[in-house]
Amino acid sequence: MKLSKHLFALLMLSLLGCLSASYVRAQSPRPVATLQQEIENYVTTKAREMAAQGKRIDSDTRADLEDQKKSLARKYAAEAAARPDLAKTDFYYLGLLYMAGEDNARALDALKRFLGEYPPDTKGDMIQSARSVAVIIASRLKRTAEAEQFYQAWLKGEPLVKTHQPMLENHLSAAFFKDGQYEQAVKYGREAFDLLKTFQAKTQRDKRDQEQIYMNLVEVLALSYKKNKNNEQALEILAEARAESFAIPSANLYRKVMDFVAGSGFSEKKLMQKVESYATADPAPELKIVEWVGQGPASLADLRGKIVLLDFWATWCGPCISTFPRLRDWHKKYAGADFAIVGVTKYYGGADGKRMTPLQELAFLGDFKDKYKLPYAIAVAEPTEDSMKYGISAYPTTMLLDRNGVVRYIGIGAGTEESENLEEMIKKLLKEGPRLASVAK
Repeated sequence: MKLSKHLFALLMLSLLGCLSASYVRAQSPRPVATLQQEIENYVTTKAREMAAQGKRIDSDTRADLEDQKKSLARKYAAEAAARPDLAKTDFYYLGLLYMAGEDNARALDALKRFLGEYPPDTKGDMIQSARSVAVIIASRLKRTAEAEQFYQAWLKGEPLVKTHQPMLENHLSAAFFKDGQYEQAVKYGREAFDLLKTFQAKTQRDKRDQEQIYMNLVEVLALSYKKNKNNEQALEILAEARAESFAIPSANLYRKVMDFVAGSGFSEKKLMQKVESYATADPAPELKIVEWVGQGPASLADLRGKIVLLDFWATWCGPCISTFPRLRDWHKKYAGADFAIVGVTKYYGGADGKRMTPLQELAFLGDFKDKYKLPYAIAVAEPTEDSMKYGISAYPTTMLLDRNGVVRYIGIGAGTEESENLEEMIKKLLKEGPRLASVAK
């Protein structure tokens, strides 16, 4: 049966219309929100893809992925900004794209455009998020007046997430300090410093996030007080932070404080006279140990009643190895007096320039222990235990626990002065009796 020319023409027009519509849909740009979501998940997505292909993900790989993310964010932001039909929430996501691409000036302009689309008293998660991000960006740009305006709008807005307040005030405090407005830096820094201490972290990651803000505030406040010729207040902040580094515990915070002290003219002994440690601090967190070398399974709770020196180290760390003679000496000198040393390390996937399985690395650690005649036990912890639970980012780092399991001293490095201070504290704690009633449960 033959089709008439008229019917054939109609069918062809219909087919061409369908193809044209499909082509238009295929060429339609993705929503700005979709682009921003891709950027937000970029590093995680790419890392998973690489891991699935058997590729190793290390710090250099993640740095490369972060650079790729930044470049792609700039590309997407430029494409989105060129669209003629952007409206309302598009400007919010555009601002986040610019921020990911580290184009802070354009990010702030986009967020201001978004907020300008709504009455000032508008409520909602996205509105509050835009205000908080605007505080951060304006602070980075040292536009302190704008940053304060956004912050006041955030404080009056809803929903108000109080746990975000110290972070925002931290940014404001740093911005005012950089701008030479030290009174304002102290105002916001002190509010954040005091408020942060009222929050109880729910997870180890929350704990470390709060710790980072706390570290930033300690530095800004101490510097601001010194700029205002208030050395006593600066010393109070540093002394409290030093004690807090034991209570958390956090080697990173301790290092921040002591680095500041070294460059400011204060002495560690003066800090120790101010506040040595919190008497009501909780015992140090338990470590998840996957293997023991030199003894059977144990826990920090099993060692309660003894003075315990946790030595965080690695086989590839030269300064760590240089501390072995003094550790052997302390073991010999104090082991009979309720003193124990535990060397804490972790698997690195290899040693001596060779890739190794965990079982091979365990055997290597046993030989390493014999080679250096280490008389104390070595604990192999899970990979992130030292950084997440103890805030350690450098080796060697030592944590000295009293009979209640409370951190009373932190040592970083292999220097002579560090060794002398540590041994002095060992002797002091050995003379102390347990204070079980004062330890928080």
